[in-house]
Amino acid sequence: MIDIRRHVRSGMLLVAAASLLAGCHGPQRPDMARLPGPAQDYLLVSTYFMAEGSLVSRLQDGGLSGQQVYDMAASLKYGKHTIMAVLQKPSRHARREGQQAVALMVACANQPDPSTLNGVAPPRCLPGAPLMPVNAKGQVVPPSAGPAPR
Repeated sequence: MIDIRRHVRSGMLLVAAASLLAGCHGPQRPDMARLPGPAQDYLLVSTYFMAEGSLVSRLQDGGLSGQQVYDMAASLKYGKHTIMAVLQKPSRHARREGQQAVALMVACANQPDPSTLNGVAPPRCLPGAPLMPVNAKGQVVPPSAGPAPR
């Protein structure tokens, strides 16, 4: 009598080993650094325009605090400045700054809706920016009208 379980087990072991070996030799993800400079610039500019579209779409959706709108505008201005620098004087350093600017734009487009945070200040998408106090509606609370610090 043939033991079918033994053949099934050995077949499953063979399939697992073959898939493991096939995974090791699968197609590799192309690295952007291996591309020529003009191709890197083209991809960076294309990514910038996608991030800009995300920002505009997020602004049109509404539900953002004034501070979030400010952060988005600042990231858009910084992104435009760095992309122009990449196009005027392409270099590895300029491309790295351009990639960081696009990443900042994407981070600002992914900000949470302040009304879902129950009065907690939303995190700022700009690095090093202080948290602003907000009310229950997610609006930035203006500073007190007391005397200005000297």
